[in-house]
Amino acid sequence: MNHFDLSFLKYLQDNSPLSIDEAVQRFGKTLSTLKRTMKELNELLPEDVQLHQDNQFITTRIGYSEYRQFLARIRFNRYITTAEERVRDLLVALCLHDVVNKNEYYKKFYVSAGTVKNDNPVMLRLTQEHALTVQSIPRTGSRLVGDEFSLRLAVCMLILKTVEIGENHQLIAHQANEPVSRSIADQFLSECATEITQAARCYEDVIRPINTLGYNGRKYLLVYLSLALHRIHRGHVIKESTATSFLTTFPFEAMTDPQENRCLDLLIASLTFTYRPFTLYDARLVSHVKRTCERLASSLSNTVHNQHAWFAEVYHFIYAAIIQNKFHLWFDDKKLHNVQNRYPELWAGVQSAVSEIEKGWQTTFSAIHLATLVLITKKYELKNRVVSEPKKRVIIVTNSSESKVGYFKEVLSSRFHIDIPVCININEIEQLQSREFDLLITFTNKISSHLRYAGLDYVKVNFWLTQDDFQLLRERGLASARKKIPADHFVQQVQGMSQAALRDFLERHYGDVFI
Repeated sequence: MNHFDLSFLKYLQDNSPLSIDEAVQRFGKTLSTLKRTMKELNELLPEDVQLHQDNQFITTRIGYSEYRQFLARIRFNRYITTAEERVRDLLVALCLHDVVNKNEYYKKFYVSAGTVKNDNPVMLRLTQEHALTVQSIPRTGSRLVGDEFSLRLAVCMLILKTVEIGENHQLIAHQANEPVSRSIADQFLSECATEITQAARCYEDVIRPINTLGYNGRKYLLVYLSLALHRIHRGHVIKESTATSFLTTFPFEAMTDPQENRCLDLLIASLTFTYRPFTLYDARLVSHVKRTCERLASSLSNTVHNQHAWFAEVYHFIYAAIIQNKFHLWFDDKKLHNVQNRYPELWAGVQSAVSEIEKGWQTTFSAIHLATLVLITKKYELKNRVVSEPKKRVIIVTNSSESKVGYFKEVLSSRFHIDIPVCININEIEQLQSREFDLLITFTNKISSHLRYAGLDYVKVNFWLTQDDFQLLRERGLASARKKIPADHFVQQVQGMSQAALRDFLERHYGDVFI
């Protein structure tokens, strides 16, 4: 059993039946190799969910629940780890312990004695990416050294996908962890149990009253805080970091040490929020973003009337992107790979508009950041041509960032007579029990299987909505967004209102019409 076997099963769980031609093309394997993989998997799968070749298709009845149970049964004595997997696991251990004997540690992987040495090039590559070093301690073991802030951030990225947020902001293991991810989560949750509780309390008492983080941003912060507190207790504090005064931050004062606070404030500023007041005022960046928005406006077909909201979203995103690029705090997102092809002119406009900021802060925005900024800009272009009245209640279930979903929401709202009161992360679907809604929408097969497992009715569409998707949504009862306001009724409603009262009334009742 190896990583490919598990990836193959995971894909089948979401996409069965799968044509053999598609499987061969997608995974780059021959049919005979796929058959060997199926045989290996079937040895550990219950008979009723085993994989079968049915003419030109590979089929299975496995659901998310059975997939989780399958992963839980796999131990390292039945799993062939890769060098990258072993090194990731070891790096987490080196962060959580002052000294680790690599030879002893590798015994749990059931590998030969020479594997430790053979993995050194992979370890060197991963540590050099973050300017870290693994030092040998004679007759004792190895330790991880380097910039303390960079060290924590690097290990956070290794832990992040192995855990989720449970009740009261407590971190728990991800339910469908593969063997190495399970090992990483287990050691983190065990070694940092006390600090995980402290981190949850810190978020609730200090950070949440000011800023409400989105699910993914909140998870990253909780992992970082837990690691930071654990290492501080062991004497590893940030003395002097690369996190200098390149941006003005909001002082949360969550820690006792000024340098620790400075780094934490920068990290928080880089994360995604569901609600963020304008607390990140950097005078130099404000003037640059204003010029960026002016340049972007010239490339849009519609005038942006809600300039303040547009500026605030672009400013906060660029502010966060500068920090994310400096500390490599972002993940790839396959759904954003096609943005440049879909909006080539706007992409070029965005690239040109942010060039001044890139020079001023000595950074280069990643393709993921450029794609997201294109979607933010396109969202406001769409928003400024939408006319609609009170809408049907639609909830989007997703695991994507707020910026990306914001674009998806605006495309939906530009076509249909809907209200989207909230977007729910797939790990928070229990919230649906207390909310009223008319339709659930998702755009991934994985989340569809979660919703089926939870017994919830939903509609699955493509992120890049097609005419077939629009037709499907119309069949599910969503009406067109192009509604008119009855003139006589409107005149009666506003008659006699003062200018201030009228403006308030228009914003509350016709926010999609008046900007």
